[in-house]
Amino acid sequence: MYYDKKPWGVITLKPIKVVQYGSWGFTHAEHTMLTMRSLPQYFDVIGFCEPNQDRLKSALMKPAYQGIKLVSKEELLSGFSADAIIVESAEVEQADDALMFAKAGFNIHSDKPCGASDTVFEELMETVEKNNLVFQNGYMYRYNPAVVRALEIVRSGELGDIICVEAQMSHCYYGGMSQFLGELPGGMMFYLGCHLVDLVYQFMGEPTEVIPMNMSTELGEKDIIDYGLALLRYPHGMSIIKTSAYEVSGDARRQLVISGTKGTIEIKPLESPFEPSEVVAPNKISMTVTRPGHPIIFADRPEIISFPPYGRYDAMMIDFAKTVAGEKKNEFDYKKELAVHKLLTRVCKRAY
Repeated sequence: MYYDKKPWGVITLKPIKVVQYGSWGFTHAEHTMLTMRSLPQYFDVIGFCEPNQDRLKSALMKPAYQGIKLVSKEELLSGFSADAIIVESAEVEQADDALMFAKAGFNIHSDKPCGASDTVFEELMETVEKNNLVFQNGYMYRYNPAVVRALEIVRSGELGDIICVEAQMSHCYYGGMSQFLGELPGGMMFYLGCHLVDLVYQFMGEPTEVIPMNMSTELGEKDIIDYGLALLRYPHGMSIIKTSAYEVSGDARRQLVISGTKGTIEIKPLESPFEPSEVVAPNKISMTVTRPGHPIIFADRPEIISFPPYGRYDAMMIDFAKTVAGEKKNEFDYKKELAVHKLLTRVCKRAY
């Protein structure tokens, strides 16, 4: 089966004027900029701001940032005319930066997970709601076409009662990555596991209990949480989140399995190609839906649904542009974003 439903249309208003703030190398900063520049019908990138001189020097060597006007933070906070700020600073800086610009009246797209503090994030949500601003967190898997289709199937009731969601996303890191993970609360669970927390929440909502089992393997720098595992209890079962920093070909086994009383959905791998795709390397994926063929025998009747190539960040950024332009309602409201952030904090706690 070939599935080609697109969650967006052509914007009918003028492209929104945006400035990217930050160019942190461990986030999606460069890819987000490439995506916006490839979509001139949606985005007019009028500036780039990077207060950190070392990061600025590195960014200006990349094609993504060449030819864009440099803007200072002081200019942005002194009546600068833009529709939105794209916050791409370091993970632990994002909430403070987003709050700063929300207080200045800008709509915000922030890379995930937008800071480590529930207190700051809650103030951010209160500010954007009070000022009637658009906020989008950079969880691009919300727009993965297989995930979108899986949510449609689950919400239709076709899978029956959902027993559990199994989500995993790993990698095999080397060099200075271990030190970077040590700077994050929750290490790998915070860095990559945040995507999985968001996905489980989309399918299952708030759990009744969270059992974090995050630990250090001691394979890299000591005392770094480089292995993340968490169990989330729901009325009908336990959902599982797993992420590892030292799993060979772990990126190839990124997957999502949704099990119900009437069927199971497997998205495995979660995206393809396995390396992060850019504008020039779109994904092409499929998912398998298995239903019981007989009430006693339960013979498998798998259905494979294939999806056409898509840009990894396209739908997310187009959705943001259309929401800022007033052409659609934000599907991920302030309460949902805050709930996901607070759930991540619980999942990131250390067990060993």
